[in-house]
Amino acid sequence: MKIRADIVQMYRDIHSWVGILAGLFLFVAFYAGGISVFEAPLQNWLTKPVVLPAPVTVEQVPDLMQKAFAAYPEAQQEYTVVLSPTVSFPARLMWPVHAGQRHAGPVYMIAASLDAEGHLVTAKHKPSEVAHFIDELHENVGLPVFMPYSRWFMGIIALLYAVALVSGVIAFLPMLVKNIFALRLIQGAWKKWLDIHNLLGIFSLPFHIIIALSSVLFAYHGLIHNVQTIMFSAPTAFHDRHAPAGRMGHQAVAHSLTPSMPPSEIVQALQKQAPEFVPDVLNYTITDKAKQTLFVIGHDEHYMMRGPAGGLAELDPASGKILSAEYMPGLQSASFSILTTLFALHFGSFGGNAVKFGYLILGFAGAFLFYSGNRLWLISRYRKEQKNGATEPSKGTKFLTRITYGCIFGCISGISVLMSVALLTPYCESYLGVSLIYYAIFCMCLGVSFMVPDPLRIRMLGMCAAITTLAIPLIYICKYFVF
Repeated sequence: MKIRADIVQMYRDIHSWVGILAGLFLFVAFYAGGISVFEAPLQNWLTKPVVLPAPVTVEQVPDLMQKAFAAYPEAQQEYTVVLSPTVSFPARLMWPVHAGQRHAGPVYMIAASLDAEGHLVTAKHKPSEVAHFIDELHENVGLPVFMPYSRWFMGIIALLYAVALVSGVIAFLPMLVKNIFALRLIQGAWKKWLDIHNLLGIFSLPFHIIIALSSVLFAYHGLIHNVQTIMFSAPTAFHDRHAPAGRMGHQAVAHSLTPSMPPSEIVQALQKQAPEFVPDVLNYTITDKAKQTLFVIGHDEHYMMRGPAGGLAELDPASGKILSAEYMPGLQSASFSILTTLFALHFGSFGGNAVKFGYLILGFAGAFLFYSGNRLWLISRYRKEQKNGATEPSKGTKFLTRITYGCIFGCISGISVLMSVALLTPYCESYLGVSLIYYAIFCMCLGVSFMVPDPLRIRMLGMCAAITTLAIPLIYICKYFVF
């Protein structure tokens, strides 16, 4: 394809500058995002198991609820019946220690069960914050800021990302046929990184287009949701993807109320209406109007799902009839199915574990794409300076080199250290503590990058990232199979 040389050069410059501005943020987003595809399994893996009797059967839940509510009347305000117990949700009946509060991450809850004699046994439990922090790191593109500011900034980065994709494709088109399979690994650093960057970019382009568009959607989701509500008559409940299973953020008031139908009958009624939908939790809440609401969170592998953990539906707790299915896979309207498709394509919430592993690989490949782009930019910049008579990189080039290596290897090392600490100690239940560990490692790598001279910088930081990453399986093996 023939394009005027000046136009190609213009788009090449746009691609280079936009890439260097957004590349470091996108590296963190893709590296952490690839890992967060497995957020729920990772949370279960890093959470310390709670000491409780085995979960009762679903048919025994009414007896468990009666005894739990007699001992803890406040639990009736908001509680969860867990149909598929995990390490993070280890009991059939759980309720938050502080009801009526909206949380973005794992919640400090009380888990209840019955012992062999039928006596009530409870224990306080909170899942590890590490998996949730990695997902937040992905959404905040590495910045220690809070919503909604980080989300708006992420939207700007996503728009720059889209510009980089378009300009990169246009710049690459004239040499598409000649260089599409080129991989010159022994013909100089610039050609090596150029070929790696082009190869990764062109073959993962559809994935990157999907991620860029859906990221813009998430960044401005509040505005889009308001328009969606007006246009499509959205349901009364809005599902926040950050809310963990069993919490939808309703404000509760004290009221003595139990559901009219036992959980086992609720499940049977739901199966008649949606046979392929597999419920995971039943979330009961008393609203400020003294009315009990029931949300069922579950999954259906035959359809794309709105959130990473699945979809949800609102049911009538007295009859089990579905009241709202706009976020329920398989029963959505056409308009909501379109939005669900965009969400699912971003999260990889379809096709089971095969798709999730594919997203993990594509996430890491995307992170390496931005790393190779930064390397390519730095090499090109230094070559231009040498042509102008410079004997060493300028202060600007040195600064960009140091911050590139510090941020990239700091992100890898920080995440790896978090997982190792979570495996070694049970003290990763505090989001603040997890954040401090990560940013301490990140800042240390950044400091090393600025203090260590060029020949040693990449070796030291690369060795640090490799050692901390390899430490994760070694610690796991030693903890569970050796000691």
